[in-house]
Amino acid sequence: SRILIDPDNGNIKGIEFKRYPTTNPDKSYKQCLAIGDVYVLAAHAVENAKLLLASGAARTSDQVGRNLMDHPYFLTWGLMPESVGAFRGPGTTSSIPSFRDGPFRQERAAFRTDIANWGWNVAAEAPNSTVAEFVNSGLFGSRLREEIGRTIPRQVRLGFLMEQLPNSKNRVRIDPRRYRDALDEPRPVIEYHLDEYTMAGIVEAKRISDAIYHKLGVVQATEYGPDKSGGYVKYGGTGYNYIGSGHLVGTHRMGWSADDSVVNTDMRTWDHRNLYLVGCGSMPTIGTSNPTLTMTALAYRATRSILKDLGG
Repeated sequence: SRILIDPDNGNIKGIEFKRYPTTNPDKSYKQCLAIGDVYVLAAHAVENAKLLLASGAARTSDQVGRNLMDHPYFLTWGLMPESVGAFRGPGTTSSIPSFRDGPFRQERAAFRTDIANWGWNVAAEAPNSTVAEFVNSGLFGSRLREEIGRTIPRQVRLGFLMEQLPNSKNRVRIDPRRYRDALDEPRPVIEYHLDEYTMAGIVEAKRISDAIYHKLGVVQATEYGPDKSGGYVKYGGTGYNYIGSGHLVGTHRMGWSADDSVVNTDMRTWDHRNLYLVGCGSMPTIGTSNPTLTMTALAYRATRSILKDLGG
């Protein structure tokens, strides 16, 4: 719940935490203190930033919580002329990586393309929504079964994981007066939007999707609007929907200087010599790939410095 900072040297001298029984209806807790030689925050991008902000830690650069990034997930969907075996096998069987890099990144975002194997699931809540639509149109019994069997296996969906640039206005912050949880701790407050770089990439992704569907003879079913799930944005007079991928990075960015970053290349905070921040929050950019392997590599990098601190 709080990082304790030694005012004399800036080192961390302890971390307070609350221990509470999950079965206790009144949510009472016991205040505890963890003391060590080296401290590591590994609560991921949002909670790491929230704890630092709530504790007044790592403040020199004013970058804690800033530069929050994700992969905005842009979807298109339609019906193939024949069955593709939707909803059989794993969720994604293949992808198109060809648009992940190139000179175009000077002007617009790159993206990685998933070829989904579970029909319109996340895009239009299929198969439940498909069944409901047929039932509401008056189908039942054998006719309902036949129509489901004819339609759902033909559902196809493309998903584009969009690159996003670091932006200090995309951030995690706290507002302790207005937003607190059941343990009286500050809740994270998220500020997030898409810039023109990412939106230009979404426009290109839609153009490529249209070309692919045209070649395959796909009947488009894609619909965007403010009443659809996910975020809704307008760009160039056209509206688009996107959802989050949950690939959150960038809230305690790594860098070369305490002036514009929170941790150094070993994930050690500039302000507190015995405090490390591991996880995707240390990543300064996101690219198009899932961040897991990069996060793991950075964690291993931090351990080398931690072991050296401990004399190992």
